Amino acid sequence: MSIKQYLFSFQGRVGRQVFWIWNAFYYLIVIGFSYGAGGLFPELGNVIAIFFLACMLYPDLAITAKRWHDRGKSVYWLALHIPVIAGRVLAPVAAPGVQMQTTAIETVASLLALVAGAWILVECGFLPGDQKENQYGKPPER
Repeated sequence: MSIKQYLFSFQGRVGRQVFWIWNAFYYLIVIGFSYGAGGLFPELGNVIAIFFLACMLYPDLAITAKRWHDRGKSVYWLALHIPVIAGRVLAPVAAPGVQMQTTAIETVASLLALVAGAWILVECGFLPGDQKENQYGKPPER
């Protein structure tokens, strides 16, 4: 599978190794980019972070969809990502060091994001994929 297929296709399967490599790359880049953008452009740091996260969303979903496929599950399982994505996008909006009051809805949304994120982590990061060919293709090379 080519890099283009890994990052931009929702077809096929990837194993846990690809999932972990992608997530390590993703979070290292996000952390580095956030600190770099915040240092160079303090007044635009949050806007740049939101733009960057939006650009990384499609490849992140594409790789995760293929991981769901490896587990024999459809792309609809990406719906679990909705609370997690909302948290990623809304987190940079909060100003660092500012005490904010949270509402009950925000607390419930945070708990949903936590539960969904944990479920995604266990399913995609730790549980093995189907050993045999499934409706999404042959098992990825290990």
